[in-house]
Amino acid sequence: MLPGHIKPLKMNYRQELLALFGVNVVCFLVFSSYDTLEWLYHFSRVHEHYELDEFVPLLFSLTITFALFSFRRWKEVQLFYIEVEYLSFHDSMTGLLNRRGAQLKMAHLPAEYTGSAVVFIDFDNFKQINQLYGYEVGDEILKRAASKLLKDYEHSLLSRWAGEELMMIVPNINRHTLPSFVDELYNSITTHITLSAHTVSISMGAVWGDAQADHQRLLVLVDEALSFAKQRGGAQVKIFDH
Repeated sequence: MLPGHIKPLKMNYRQELLALFGVNVVCFLVFSSYDTLEWLYHFSRVHEHYELDEFVPLLFSLTITFALFSFRRWKEVQLFYIEVEYLSFHDSMTGLLNRRGAQLKMAHLPAEYTGSAVVFIDFDNFKQINQLYGYEVGDEILKRAASKLLKDYEHSLLSRWAGEELMMIVPNINRHTLPSFVDELYNSITTHITLSAHTVSISMGAVWGDAQADHQRLLVLVDEALSFAKQRGGAQVKIFDH
């Protein structure tokens, strides 16, 4: 879905194409009614000294050239719209959905999300990491975590929810297996984001929801769980039991 400020542009673009098509249809009907081509032929014969017939191949060539040029520009515009749409709903650095994209997708979750785990992942002392080692190190940590999630949970909803906070909704998770799932997730991410000479820890909050769960409400609960984990020193997982 395109953002609101892009939709009118795309609609105008389509309307212009339809208008141009309509103009060509009208021209075709007019030319057919008055036998325009036949008239041009006779005119060129009468005024053969003008060598008007030599211009016909040129006009044909120019028409093909203009059509190809227009098609190329149309494809470029289409690619532009695709890129704008992607950047409107994704984080350009990690490739994850941004908050806007995640909220939009949450409103249309597929049927397989009958039982799902909602997880917040926060990188402990991330501001200090950026200050001590540079933003390049902080960016690399986020990229590594995101690539791991995209690889292992490609069918889940994955988002860079805030600056250093990631959010995921994983379908087909049983309430009773949630603890083992988040422990495995914690260990997997922690191992993957370890950089030489840089120790990085994470805090996680998690909550389970069934098919009737309000995911906006679950986000509030999982945020409380994450806050609890960080208040206790971080580097741990807290599951909200409800």
